[in-house]
Amino acid sequence: MTYQQRIDRRRPGCFLFLVDQSGTMYEPIGGSAQVRKGQALSDTVNDVLYAVLIECTKDVREEEPRHYFDIGVIGYGGPDMVVPLVGGGRDLLVPSAQLPHHARVETRERLQWDGSGYRSVSRRTMVWLDPVWQGSTPMCGALQHAHRVLKRWVSRHRDSFPPIVLHVTDGMATDGDPRRPAARLRKLRTADGNLLLFNLHLSARGEDAVYFPAETTKSTDPATALLYEMSSELPANLVEEAGYAGRIAPGARGFVYNADVPELVDFMRIGTATTGRVRAG
Repeated sequence: MTYQQRIDRRRPGCFLFLVDQSGTMYEPIGGSAQVRKGQALSDTVNDVLYAVLIECTKDVREEEPRHYFDIGVIGYGGPDMVVPLVGGGRDLLVPSAQLPHHARVETRERLQWDGSGYRSVSRRTMVWLDPVWQGSTPMCGALQHAHRVLKRWVSRHRDSFPPIVLHVTDGMATDGDPRRPAARLRKLRTADGNLLLFNLHLSARGEDAVYFPAETTKSTDPATALLYEMSSELPANLVEEAGYAGRIAPGARGFVYNADVPELVDFMRIGTATTGRVRAG
């Protein structure tokens, strides 16, 4: 059985976010005129990083986070092409115990979904990632960079749950066909299974959202079929732990298309379902 390994300080897990920061991330998300794709992406990644931080802290008032995960955020697009957005150094991965040192705390006005629409709320938040939208879409370069980083990680963590890569983009690669580097990335593995690659395709087109499909979906956007093909099949036990048993068909892939903000949050939640595997100690 694969994808069964519990997570502790001797066998940490690994999350790597790949985020598209090309010029088209300035467009509105899911047809909404209120939220830009780049803003929704940065807000959600910040929320997920904070949730992981809380999961790694037994008592937030009295102790520092523990090293249960290694975490990286890589942005691509703009003049620097592929850059680390959290941490740095050779591996570009930050132990969860060090996450607070890579963030700033500020009060922000944010649009929040309340079930019927968006409303503005003011709240104190930790910020690791700011919205950026400029330049081209060097997706192949980002996937190749992720492979270099995670190849080193799996060689040192053979007994850990395999890495999870959460890739968010709104378009086609401008540096070649990304299916080959994506397939190479998915072949990385630990003793517990192959790396899991999730792809979220953000779109401004007025088409219905597609959520973890078991087959290629029809869309006027040519990137949809390509990103579906690049995505890993969802392990059944991960689906169950994320609370989606019976709602996602067998053979479904880790792919979402045309998500609005609530679906963006859900995408991140199922992708980080391994946080429930943390074993205290």
